[in-house]
Amino acid sequence: MTLAQYAVDPVTGFVPPVPLPPRLPTPFAAWDALVPELSALIRSRRLRGVLRALPVADVAALETEGDRERALLLLTHFANAHVWGGDTAALRLPASVSVPLCTLASAMGRQPIAHYATTTLTNWQLVDAAQPLSVDNARTIIQFLGGVDEDWFFVASMGVELAGAPLLPVVAAAVQHAHSGTDQELAVTLDAFAAGMTAVHEALEAVRRWCDPATYYLRVRPFVAGWPQPGVIYEGVSDEPRRLIGGSAAQSALLQLFDAMLGVHHADAPAGAYLRTVRAFMPPRHRAFVEDTERDSRVRERVKRGTVALQGAYNAALQRIAAFRDAHMRLAHDYIVAPSASGRDTTGTGGTALDTFLRGAHRSTSDAKL
Repeated sequence: MTLAQYAVDPVTGFVPPVPLPPRLPTPFAAWDALVPELSALIRSRRLRGVLRALPVADVAALETEGDRERALLLLTHFANAHVWGGDTAALRLPASVSVPLCTLASAMGRQPIAHYATTTLTNWQLVDAAQPLSVDNARTIIQFLGGVDEDWFFVASMGVELAGAPLLPVVAAAVQHAHSGTDQELAVTLDAFAAGMTAVHEALEAVRRWCDPATYYLRVRPFVAGWPQPGVIYEGVSDEPRRLIGGSAAQSALLQLFDAMLGVHHADAPAGAYLRTVRAFMPPRHRAFVEDTERDSRVRERVKRGTVALQGAYNAALQRIAAFRDAHMRLAHDYIVAPSASGRDTTGTGGTALDTFLRGAHRSTSDAKL
């Protein structure tokens, strides 16, 4: 198992190590021109007409991976802005967006809706090109309504990925040690994992720094929601409406990879089935990393028959994951449940009963203690 085969960078992890191109080739200039105008077009209720008037571009002309990723980034944001950028949801996506979007998404093994990979993993550019990527040296490429709260929410979410990047080789080492290493080697690796989770937890809490809960709930969250009943028709692609879930941190490969390494099992209800479903929204090689680790890891089995010290290291690692999930529940309460004034089980952007899902995932983690 090597990180490179899963498109994982040793420094930035699941985040690409270089920013996307600042613009697309000339035939797609109209898409780039919409980026700085998107919020004004949404606010003035002009976006839908502008998108419908665009020509249907042939994405076969996009030759590089960077160009394809930028095109997917823009098109998924155009799709969500079109559906949600009015007084009521628009359930027909014009062919000018749907045809290139569906063609590109299918070829890339991705989904034709704004999802975690396009709102967070690739949606960044450097503030200072001479400095390395960090949350303090990044800004989003494209926003819906704009403003520091929206910008920071997605940049800070990327920061969680960056904080978790040093743990990805640790995960690979733990899987290897469980097969062929000593108990001490595996325990040391699990200790390193637990220590590294501190930075991941701190990165999650940093979301609060520049993103106000009410602003997120009212101005950001609606635009990353999934498609409402009966679904959205992608004109020029199919006359059958499609229901797709919205962008969600559950679509990140990071925590699912940690679960896979530690052998944490989530029952179908309330969390497991959903966590498996959202893997379809991960970039294919990231999904493969999770699924290969899930298949190959023998960490939990090895710990069960290992030393007391090894079991202690394993339980400490689990406790750090549980603490992260507890912090995530508090964040969801403050940013979704409280602003909604609707009490428990508010539906998340991914379409789940949020409180039930998060508590279920937390319980599975805590119950895995040996």
